Amino acid sequence: MAQGMMTSILTQFVLVAVLILVVAIVIVRMGRLGGNAAGAAKAMADPVPGTLLVTAISMPGRRNAVFQMTRLTGVISAEGVDAFAIQHNGLVRTAQWPQPGTTLPVIVDRADPGNFAIEWDKVASGAEAALDKAEAIAAAMRARQGDAP
Repeated sequence: MAQGMMTSILTQFVLVAVLILVVAIVIVRMGRLGGNAAGAAKAMADPVPGTLLVTAISMPGRRNAVFQMTRLTGVISAEGVDAFAIQHNGLVRTAQWPQPGTTLPVIVDRADPGNFAIEWDKVASGAEAALDKAEAIAAAMRARQGDAP
């Protein structure tokens, strides 16, 4: 009976260890795919700043979540790298969910352009971007009013 209990405890210990390992791997992969662009750049042979023009993105789900998985399609361009199309699957903070036409900052590895990281820490939230756009429209309207006789 004692041996059966030891086997059960050992099995539970192994399951917990495997779960911790899987979580650690997911966290590291998130960092390499844009969760931590600075860390991803350190692993690149020849990192260079660039942009990602979003051409399409899946819609966020209806649930209230801080992060959600998405499939993003776009075009990456950077100095010394020919523009190329990408499809990227990953976690996105729902407050920063980009729209088609949005330009996102990225770091691209010139040695392997398919290796890139989105610099999410430089992306404004949707609310911030909307306010910036409203401010630009208001400034243009004020400028037109100043030109009127």
